[in-house]
Amino acid sequence: MAATAAMVGTLLMHICTNYEAIMKGTEPGGEHIGCDLATPKLLYKETFTIGALNENPLSYMDNGVPSGIVFDFVNILKDKYGFNYTVKMPKENIMGDADTGIVSMVHRREVDMAAAFLPVFHEMDNLVNWSTSLDESNWVVMMKRPLESATGSGLLAPFDSTVWVLILVSLIAIGPTIYIIVFIRAKLCKDDEVLTTIVPLDNCIWFVYGALMKQGSTIMPMADSTRLLFATWWIFITILTSFYTANLTAFLTLSRFTLPIEGPRDIAKTKAGWIAHKGSALEYLVQNDKDYEYLNRTVRDSRGRFLDMKDLEMFTLVKNKKLSLLRERRSVEYWMFRDYMDKTEKNVPENERCTYVVTPKSFMVHGIAFAYPKDSKLAKLFDPLFQSLVETGIVKHLLKQGMPPTEICPLNLRSTERQLRNGDLFTTYMVVVIGFISAIVAFVGEVFYTTLKRCTIGSKIEIPADTDWTGRLGYKKSDMFPPPYSVLMKEQYGLGKHQNINGRDYLVINSDSGDQQLIPVRAPSAFLFQYSA
Repeated sequence: MAATAAMVGTLLMHICTNYEAIMKGTEPGGEHIGCDLATPKLLYKETFTIGALNENPLSYMDNGVPSGIVFDFVNILKDKYGFNYTVKMPKENIMGDADTGIVSMVHRREVDMAAAFLPVFHEMDNLVNWSTSLDESNWVVMMKRPLESATGSGLLAPFDSTVWVLILVSLIAIGPTIYIIVFIRAKLCKDDEVLTTIVPLDNCIWFVYGALMKQGSTIMPMADSTRLLFATWWIFITILTSFYTANLTAFLTLSRFTLPIEGPRDIAKTKAGWIAHKGSALEYLVQNDKDYEYLNRTVRDSRGRFLDMKDLEMFTLVKNKKLSLLRERRSVEYWMFRDYMDKTEKNVPENERCTYVVTPKSFMVHGIAFAYPKDSKLAKLFDPLFQSLVETGIVKHLLKQGMPPTEICPLNLRSTERQLRNGDLFTTYMVVVIGFISAIVAFVGEVFYTTLKRCTIGSKIEIPADTDWTGRLGYKKSDMFPPPYSVLMKEQYGLGKHQNINGRDYLVINSDSGDQQLIPVRAPSAFLFQYSA
């Protein structure tokens, strides 16, 4: 029995990869475990030449040792099939085509496999065979984080430009509209004294402005048509100001940060500059895909450039030259995280660590895979394992390895404090300045108009030669005092007679009823008024 047990144990050791677990399961109380049959290493002791790109952190050479996420997959294949490999990199560190880059190495069979996350372009199917798709590559626009949101300044932010234009049009149009309706009504209702009352145009315009400022109005509409117009405008202003107040409060406290550029099309419209890596998938599409003709035009205009530079050098250009970088999201997030950690180690303030920001939406998505030469035997062996790695989530796990689980330097930094900045009140300052300037211009215009009118009227006045200038204005000396009462109230024959009563002069007039009425003719103060001068 002992010899039989030893023979079974030796057999299990050679044919089961989980031999130790099986032996523990045979102990009393142990769990029954099945045998995982060991598969022969079909490529044992074979050596392959693998092409790769220098794309840290995906693939790079660390003191001559292949490192990076790409070589994690290669090492899984190595452990599975038992082969050895050497790494060869192209002279031009690009994807390339039939003549350049890593694709040309695969096409010419200089390497047995291209271990790189290459974009799957079916236009190259005649050059290489693609492996099972490993993941998707998302391209974004990275830029230096702007200091202020692109939503707009504080007072104008609640509404977009279209709403503001319509509000301005309504403010200009509603006053004349009310006046025209009142005028037409007055012409049609000539027999009604109330309905023929016309409200002046300036009063109608001031009513519109007063309603906007919640000032009210003293205008009393007399007809149903004008009452409906007044009520409609008041309701409109009430709703408008309510929405504006609510949105302004939300903007100043809970506003979402927005970028001036949401994608490469915005770059083309704003005529901003951008950069990307030479030989990248983007360059291939810009040169060969009509959907990216708008970017090709920017390249011809020298606003877009494909540069043969490292990522850190690209980031420096983005920071100092205020250019936009078009790059694959995975690489951008890696270098943004590195930049954030470097600033953290240098004790940079929290609100200054996120120098860069990326657009939330991707503008280009394509699959990524390894590449084999045409008719390569490795595809049948490696692709099933790649498929298993994708389905079990190991690929995504390895791609996120070393990265934080949260978003790096998000668009909204989720600051708990929101203080009003000077930029939020910029529009307020502009309103005050424009108001004062307009008032000064109006004042100067009024003074100029009054002076011009006075000079025009003064030139038409004829001054007699005997005018005695005794003051600021020229009058005859005899015109400086009013005529005496004796002249104004001289006896009127046929109307009555003068009579002195108690020392005062009266004009006695007989009324139709026969009664006498006394009318004062001369007041004692008249002497003081006449001769006081």
